[in-house]
Amino acid sequence: MLFNALRGRWRFQNFISLRPESNRIMPIQLRSGWFQLMVLAVTLFMCAAIPIDMPRATLFTSPPATPTPAATLPFTLTLVLPNTTPGLACDQPDLEYLRHISASGSYTETESLASTPMVCQIKRDSCAYNRLFELEDPSLVFNREEKEAGFGAEDSLIHPLMEGPLRRLTQLVQAEWGGQYQLRLTEAYDSLLEHDPPETEPALRYSLHYEGRAVDLTLWPIERELYGRLCALAHCAGFDYVENEVSHCHASIKAESLCEQCDPVTPVATPLIEAGSLHPGSKHRPVSLPE
Repeated sequence: MLFNALRGRWRFQNFISLRPESNRIMPIQLRSGWFQLMVLAVTLFMCAAIPIDMPRATLFTSPPATPTPAATLPFTLTLVLPNTTPGLACDQPDLEYLRHISASGSYTETESLASTPMVCQIKRDSCAYNRLFELEDPSLVFNREEKEAGFGAEDSLIHPLMEGPLRRLTQLVQAEWGGQYQLRLTEAYDSLLEHDPPETEPALRYSLHYEGRAVDLTLWPIERELYGRLCALAHCAGFDYVENEVSHCHASIKAESLCEQCDPVTPVATPLIEAGSLHPGSKHRPVSLPE
């Protein structure tokens, strides 16, 4: 009994000696050690439970957001590209001085064949004259170089079917030089018979200008070195005959003569082309309509 009593007293004294004087159960050092051991054990358990081949990213990333459809974007993207509008490109080589080209691409076909022969000389105030089209286009420059008073407006009178090629040429000039040059119309319809100067007899003079089916073109400001390119653009614009006459570009169209729309006339024979001449020769007799 004494031994048991002594052993019980020793255990009580050891408990008292291990217990701090306060009511705390155990020292903070002992409690921290147990906590660290517990955290370590839990961490090792979790690591052992994670599959080795599982991607790490899936443990910490949320599901990807659904992309917004393009149709619901709150803006519109517009791209500004260089002028590549279909129909405004011209890959025709520049036309050399004193050379001509027809709508078929021939460099030998004459104006009488390409644009058909002149039928008559349209007189002022006649039926055919009243059917000429007066061109009004602010993008065009009109020369109006006629010295006689009241005749300057003739530079804007053309055959109605001439309007289309002229407007296309205006666009081509704009696209080619970006507004640096404008198309200038120096001659169109001519009632003064100033063309075909080798022929001294006015009634025998021959030119599609007399029917409003021909025009003379330059650039403004004047730049003769570019007229070869201008003639190429005129060919691309749809003129049936184009000739580089050095000081300007001559162009004409194939169309029914306004003379034939008013009074029946007998077309003149296709004129011969004299070697080296810029216009058809005068070996023909055009018909003049009565005023």
